[in-house]
Amino acid sequence: MPSLISTALALTSSSYATNPAIYGDNTHAIVLERGQVVEIILNNDDPGKHPFHLHGHAFQAVVRSNESAGFYAYNETFPETPMRRDTLMVRPSGNMVLRFRADNPAISPIPASRSYPQRTPSSNTCANVGIWLFHCHIEWHVASGLIATMVEAPLDMQAALALPGPPSPSPAALTVPQNHIDSCIAEGKPFRGNAAGNEDDLLNLKGQNKSPAPLPAGFTAKGIVALVFSCIAAVLGMLAVTWYGTLELKRGPETVAGVTVGGEQ
Repeated sequence: MPSLISTALALTSSSYATNPAIYGDNTHAIVLERGQVVEIILNNDDPGKHPFHLHGHAFQAVVRSNESAGFYAYNETFPETPMRRDTLMVRPSGNMVLRFRADNPAISPIPASRSYPQRTPSSNTCANVGIWLFHCHIEWHVASGLIATMVEAPLDMQAALALPGPPSPSPAALTVPQNHIDSCIAEGKPFRGNAAGNEDDLLNLKGQNKSPAPLPAGFTAKGIVALVFSCIAAVLGMLAVTWYGTLELKRGPETVAGVTVGGEQ
């Protein structure tokens, strides 16, 4: 994950919030405009099942193929009334097509019966912040990077929500609770800037958290050298054992009651 929480990143990056690069190289950030209709075509190039979940939305499941159907071929007839889900499993070596409207963050009136301690005195709206994960619901697949980050209307987010402290939030904005910021400070985590916590140059991602490099496809030069010397060592070892095993046994002298007897004549 990035060094900086994506929500705080979007709130503190001004107009750069619409640039997916600042969210980090490994977050797979996709920046969406408010009201945009998004179609996700998911091809499962894998013999396993993957239950994919989208936060913040109930998407339309317009296509879900049978097992081993291969990649989506753009020749499906969509249902008139697609089912709506927030989680759907793509079948082994199959595909599916999901659609949703990017309408979250939603800014709506705060009910009079509810109180929000983080609300500024002049605020009469609440914001549902629009950083939503799309990921496989198998936990170690998430840890391995089977995830994307939907960044919805980040400039609208900035108008509806703000971090405490300078620069002061606008009168119409909700404020993130101070204890959220205190948690970041206690753990030594940045809460302003880009994915690397860089506030001065938002396009400079030096120091960002990155996933390990993929394993090489085949032997590297170091691997070849190691294999050759391992084989040589193994052959020399077997030759040494064979040579030692073929030597004639020699019996040394023995001492019995103080008298040396036996031994090679």
